[in-house]
Amino acid sequence: MRTKHSGRPWTIRDPFRFGAVRVHPLFLVLVVVCWRYGLGMQMAVLFILVSLHELGHAATANALGYDVAEVTLLPFGGVARLRYGSIGFHPRDEARIAVAGPCVNLFAALLAWVCLAARLWPHDFVHLVIRYNVWIAVFNLLPGLPLDGGRMLRAARSRRLGYDAATEEAYNLALVLAALLLAVGAAAMWAGFPHLGVVVMGVFLAVCAWTGKRASRSDTIRFLDAKRRQTMPQTEPVRALSASQHASLADVVRLFAPDRYHMVYVRDDRNEVTAVLEEQEILDALFDGGWTLTLDTLISRSE
Repeated sequence: MRTKHSGRPWTIRDPFRFGAVRVHPLFLVLVVVCWRYGLGMQMAVLFILVSLHELGHAATANALGYDVAEVTLLPFGGVARLRYGSIGFHPRDEARIAVAGPCVNLFAALLAWVCLAARLWPHDFVHLVIRYNVWIAVFNLLPGLPLDGGRMLRAARSRRLGYDAATEEAYNLALVLAALLLAVGAAAMWAGFPHLGVVVMGVFLAVCAWTGKRASRSDTIRFLDAKRRQTMPQTEPVRALSASQHASLADVVRLFAPDRYHMVYVRDDRNEVTAVLEEQEILDALFDGGWTLTLDTLISRSE
C-alpha cells in the first residue's frame, strides 16, 4: 500500500515521477465546447493550471513515499491513483496530498499578480489566470468526493466513522453540492444572468460523485486488503467495536478505520459479550470468501 523510502538520497526528479496521465472524457467535452466558441486561449490556460494542480498532488504523494501510477485530468482538477491503492489508507497523508493541489493554484495566482506588478504580463491575461486559479482552488476545496475538500473531509471523519462510511458520507455530500450548483445555475439563467461555469461544475461534480459512489465498494475492498497485508507498526491505537453475533463480516468491516487496530466485542441476544474477535482474523476470514459469514459462525469455526 505504502512505499517506504529506501534510504537513498532524494533527487529532484522524485516528486514528479508518475506512470501515466489521462484526460477524462468530460475534459474533452469542455475542449470541444471551447473550440466551438473560439475560446482556445482560455482552454489552454485551464489545461495548464489543472495540470499544475495535479502535479502538486503527485509531487506531494511521491515526497511522502507513495508511487503515483496514474493521473486523470478532469475539467477543474484531477484524480491521482496510487500504485498500491488509495491515498485514504493514511488520513494525515491523504489530507496533505489533497491540500497540495489548491495550494499550487493559489501560489500560481500570486505569481501572476507579481508578474502584473512587474509589468511582465498584460492585465487581461493576468486577470484570466488569477480568476481560473481561484475558481479551481475554491471549487476543489468543496467538501465532497472526489474533490480535494472531500478527501480532507474523509481523512477527518474516517477514524471516527470508518473508511467506508466516511467515503459514503463524502460522496453523498458531493451530490448535494452538485444539486445546489445546478440550482444556482438555473436561477441565474432564469434571472437573465446565465453562468455557464456554475452549470458545468454542477454537472461535472454530479457525474463524478455518482460514478465514484458506485465504485466505492471496490475502493473499500482495496482498503481492507491493504490493511490486511500491511506490516503492523510496533504500536498502534486500538479501536473497540461492538456488534451482534448475527452481524455479517461485511457489516463489521465497513466500520474499520485507518491507522487503528480493531477489537470486535460480539454480543449475544441478551446483549452480553460472548467473545472478542481481532481485526486480523476477521479480515482473513473475509477474504477467504466469508463476506456473508456471520460473527457467531466465525466463532464456532475457530473453536
